[in-house]
Amino acid sequence: MSDGEPLLIDDERRHPNQYDAWENKIRPVVAEFVGVTVFVFVGTMAVQTNDITSIGLAHGLMIALLIMGLGNISGGHFNPAVTLGVALNGGISISLSVLYFFAQMIGGALGAAFTRAVLPPHIYHGSISINGGAHTLSSGVEPGWAILCEAILTFVLVFTVLMNALDKRNQDSVLTPLAIGFAVAVDIMGGGMTTGASMNPARSFGPALAVSTFNTDVWKHHYVYWIGPAIGSLLAAGIYRFLFRR
Repeated sequence: MSDGEPLLIDDERRHPNQYDAWENKIRPVVAEFVGVTVFVFVGTMAVQTNDITSIGLAHGLMIALLIMGLGNISGGHFNPAVTLGVALNGGISISLSVLYFFAQMIGGALGAAFTRAVLPPHIYHGSISINGGAHTLSSGVEPGWAILCEAILTFVLVFTVLMNALDKRNQDSVLTPLAIGFAVAVDIMGGGMTTGASMNPARSFGPALAVSTFNTDVWKHHYVYWIGPAIGSLLAAGIYRFLFRR
């Protein structure tokens, strides 16, 4: 800078950088945090119905609404498995993916805490089928088969996201949020009686954390809800890249 150049120019140069940080980092991360908080709250509240169709629709419709409202800010992931699949196909930077992950996990914990605060104890602790909305394996289901189930269900979800949200031919379609919401709902209706159909480590971690103060058994097979979605996301990302990316 020359001696005669006004200092105001330095301020003007800083503002775009500050704006870029807000637009490209802070806003998307906050949107993911808010979205997962709401998603986990609604999802865990819906479990008290003890009806798999209602639970599936609650999760699916909620995720569709969140994508409609916040998708233009963050991409509408609300799921570490989705973020992984998108990142592997170049849809988001690794650094932002890490920020998304922490925002999603904290949001999941907060959403589950809200459910615990709102529901009366006799309902929240009511039965193993409710259990604060935490995911557990159904009786007789082996962990290996549960991982396979979660991997397949997550593959369906992440592949649907990639085909509809990442593919430029479908990015502006008004049906994209509904397609993703239907994928979530159908997966829960299909696999909910086996593993709970998590497909989302944030959705599993938050309720497990909230419930674990009175039931530590929720951690026994918790790894299923990380390994399965990770495998499903990796498969979806690889197959999408092979079929659609040039």
